[in-house]
Amino acid sequence: MFIFNEDRAMKNKFSNLVVQDVNAPDMGSPVQVIWLDADVELTNLTYPSIIVANTGLSFAEDRAHSGWFQLPYTPENFDQWISDSTEDVTQSPYWAFTPIPYNIDYQIEILARNNKHSTFLSAILSGPDFLSVRHGYLAIPEDGTVRRLDLMSGPERQSTHDTDGKRIFHTIYTVRVSTELLPVEIDAYSKVTKVVDTITVLPPVI
Repeated sequence: MFIFNEDRAMKNKFSNLVVQDVNAPDMGSPVQVIWLDADVELTNLTYPSIIVANTGLSFAEDRAHSGWFQLPYTPENFDQWISDSTEDVTQSPYWAFTPIPYNIDYQIEILARNNKHSTFLSAILSGPDFLSVRHGYLAIPEDGTVRRLDLMSGPERQSTHDTDGKRIFHTIYTVRVSTELLPVEIDAYSKVTKVVDTITVLPPVI
């Protein structure tokens, strides 16, 4: 579903991360990834943690067009289309009125009790598969698309204290993901599978 798929993919993007220290098991200590909501309390978190928040949706006027076009992917909840011999997207059977382009903004925050974990996770998130300054992406498994992900700001680092006076190291990023809202009706054409007659080209009449 529009927005929900992107939110889920953004949270899952940071799953399976671990940190190493003298007290960590051989495979490392897992990094908790949670979605920001009203019941998140800093004192109840397991550190280090990554907190993800959807901070807004905006119309992407620079990507707006009108008219009918051939979808380069199979929309969610549609039968999966498989090309006979190629992955050429122009062979897709789905046509739709031009989707409405949107941008979804997210805040990604690393919370750690020590500066070593904070720095380590910042280095990992700077890599090509996470929050790279170039070629950032977000894979959406529901429709098989890979969306553009732009790093808008960060990493911005600061330290604060919780209500118990314990220090927390914060590293904050803001990112923007490109998405689109498809129309309700999508048409699919069927490929020609059999020729029932021959076509003869007659010479011009003089």
